[in-house]
Amino acid sequence: MNNYFVSGRICHVFVKRPDLPVVYWGEMANCSGTVQNVLDLCGDVMCNFVVYEAADWNADLSPWQFSLNKKTDFAGHGPQTLEWLVNDCVPYCEKEFGFTGQRILCGYSLAGLFSLWAFYESQAFSGVVSCSGSLWFGDWLSYAGNHTAPQNSSVYLSLGDREENARDTIMAAVGDCTRRQYELVCGDSNVSRHTLEWNPGGHFNEPELRLAKGIKWITGDV
Repeated sequence: MNNYFVSGRICHVFVKRPDLPVVYWGEMANCSGTVQNVLDLCGDVMCNFVVYEAADWNADLSPWQFSLNKKTDFAGHGPQTLEWLVNDCVPYCEKEFGFTGQRILCGYSLAGLFSLWAFYESQAFSGVVSCSGSLWFGDWLSYAGNHTAPQNSSVYLSLGDREENARDTIMAAVGDCTRRQYELVCGDSNVSRHTLEWNPGGHFNEPELRLAKGIKWITGDV
């Protein structure tokens, strides 16, 4: 795994073979330990990885502005991140490393929400892994209900079975929001392959394992 600066943003790139699927995975800053753990869990998976860091997690990965409560705001810089991803990161990686395989989005928590939004918004990826995605995010279901996935695409959703027990009433809706999201996916004729997997525990239980499970599923290594 090597580190690169792509138009001012840090990316960690792991190349197995250029013609394999490429997983574009959003992570927190200084995430090398998490990334290595997931790579170890995915040792036999036939894909490449481009892990891009979000310097400001809440701002960079929120698709629009939203206030969760008095202490937590989301600035809605997701469109800028998506523009960078599609216009800078993907072209750079495909030129620099010769990637020709399918493009897949991946993320956990807010990055899971961003990945799903970018999947709908850009139509530039053929698959998405959204693990414990923040689908409680304001007006998300309205957005998803008015958009369709790219043709012949794959969608992996997962959630912990205790996440809807969150103390915050907005976050506690994540179970129902995820179920509704899966209904939308099932009803989308453009999605050729889909699943919703329930994992034991709350939001912070084994995120690396959950990501690895999603990556294995979407690359067909299950």
